[in-house]
Amino acid sequence: MDPTILHSALAASGVIGAWTHDHAADRLTLAGHVITLIGLDPVDAARGVPLATFLDRAHPEDRVRAETFFDAVVVMDAPVEAEFRLRDRDGGMLALSLRGRAETDASGQRVRGNGIAIDRTDEQPNGLAEATQIVNRMAAQAITLRGLAQSLQRPSLVERVDCLMIGIGYELARLLPEEEDVLRH
Repeated sequence: MDPTILHSALAASGVIGAWTHDHAADRLTLAGHVITLIGLDPVDAARGVPLATFLDRAHPEDRVRAETFFDAVVVMDAPVEAEFRLRDRDGGMLALSLRGRAETDASGQRVRGNGIAIDRTDEQPNGLAEATQIVNRMAAQAITLRGLAQSLQRPSLVERVDCLMIGIGYELARLLPEEEDVLRH
């Protein structure tokens, strides 16, 4: 595939960069437009900054969710996604969605997380911002709980957490208005 087609498709999808988190070294490496949007030095971001440097840009209500996301990536054996607000370089807020999963070494140990950053700022419908934050917070906590249950190597406990996650998902979906309801207002 022509690289320009891939680049255009990613940009059209809202992808504004990529990230790699080395959990053991506590370093977050960023690439792409996300670096300038959140006001990081491009050279430092390409080399890797302490995760705290990135988390310091998170909205205070979203910092724990952002931190939990990076922990969940290393624990989960599946793709993980979270959305949270970060201060942009101008002092405003940016709704950022990170998606990624763990990379393993030759022995199967999870060594780092890799993924993409998506700008969701323009997708926040009026009146749903608070509900979306609550939904995202609950989802992040449920993902973390599932990872902890997996680390205990108790399949029956993981199964119960999965059922809980499904139940929470159904209840949370009922809280959010249908898309057509949002468009009418």
